Amino acid sequence: MNNRFGTNVPRYITEDGDAILYPFSPPIFQSEIDKKLTKELIEEGRKLTIKDDDYNFKLAGNLKYGRSYHYKDEYVNKVEPYLKSYVERFFNGLHSQWEGDKNPPKMGDMMQVQYDRNKTRLGTLRLQSLWINFSKKHDYNPNHTHSGVLSFVIFCKVPEKIFDVQADSNTQNAGKLIFSHGEPTTELMGSDYTIKPYEDLIFIFPAKLRHSVPPIWVDEERISVSGNFVVV
Repeated sequence: MNNRFGTNVPRYITEDGDAILYPFSPPIFQSEIDKKLTKELIEEGRKLTIKDDDYNFKLAGNLKYGRSYHYKDEYVNKVEPYLKSYVERFFNGLHSQWEGDKNPPKMGDMMQVQYDRNKTRLGTLRLQSLWINFSKKHDYNPNHTHSGVLSFVIFCKVPEKIFDVQADSNTQNAGKLIFSHGEPTTELMGSDYTIKPYEDLIFIFPAKLRHSVPPIWVDEERISVSGNFVVV
């Protein structure tokens, strides 16, 4: 794995070469997907239409010039096993990191479903939703969370030009991904973790972890794919 994305936050490198980042208490899983899937995600996404697959109305994103589309169910089912394998890698990494602990994080703990007042059963992790975002000039995503237990984002097309032109302000984060957690209580404390993405990069994170994407200011297209996992 190339691991081009560098960071100075605490991180754990798994046996597979993935990284589990700890900019806050909630861990963030970082890896890279197969370039063939990146290409396929774009190709399948371009087949979708506003009439049948529009997803703008379901999302927090403000995409006036771009668009978000939900993939067809048959395609979601097709890619689900591959994407679930990264969740397994995430939890295998957490488990190995805390191997000496009495109660290391286990994927099964997250998958407990309560069916009676004091009874639970082992549920099944399912890919609930999968959508593609074609973001263009002035489009952005405000600070928001997702539904489900885990969410992910895959960066499919990231033109370098989107980072070259910035707003005339003290915020220079056009096109980047910003995770937010907690509240800063002093000038020495930050609550944001900013990432400059690149193509084939994937992050998996707790669905309730807040995140945002500032607008881009050039006539380019930034393509990302996101989804949510639920336990049923």
